[in-house]
Amino acid sequence: MKELMMSLAVLGLAGCTSVQLPADRLEHSEASIRGAEEVGASGVPTARLYLQLAKDQTDTAKKMAANGDERAVMVLARAESDAELALGLAREVSVHGDALRADEDLKAVRDRGTP
Repeated sequence: MKELMMSLAVLGLAGCTSVQLPADRLEHSEASIRGAEEVGASGVPTARLYLQLAKDQTDTAKKMAANGDERAVMVLARAESDAELALGLAREVSVHGDALRADEDLKAVRDRGTP
């Protein structure tokens, strides 16, 4: 009986441990979120969606890790991927706008002709 009680106590304590998220992965995920915000992801509808997903998943991963859920590392990886996608989508819109302006400038130069 004493052994059974000890076993249950050990299992109970093991269930209360937390999972340590890799600090570099957490920092990279948060840096990707900041980067996406800085390039204007909140102004691009699809990028805004993935940016919000990344924020939510980062928070979820922290809570899961605190509760000892080992899947927290995978959720954090997903958050990092979504943040990178938001960053890429926001950059794509910016680059597309730059390309359109360059095309308009080139047309204006062609319309003026050579002197």
